[in-house]
Amino acid sequence: MQDIFAERLVNLQIHQGIARLDFARLETIDVEKNQATFAPAFRLAMPVDAFMQMAEQFQKVRETIQNQAKDRASTPAAV
Repeated sequence: MQDIFAERLVNLQIHQGIARLDFARLETIDVEKNQATFAPAFRLAMPVDAFMQMAEQFQKVRETIQNQAKDRASTPAAV
């Protein structure tokens, strides 16, 4: 298996049953303007049914992360 790194999803298109996700990597940071520039990195293309399954998994992970954040916020800090 190959690991591929991307810092941002920059575009998503669905056409004729195929979802195309375009990802980008950080190219430069302008410290004075506090602005980042991204460059295209790769495209992931997959059938819409596989995309929908992935979206459901992402939703479950999102809910888990939100619940963990709520639990940490409601737990008093140890002194």
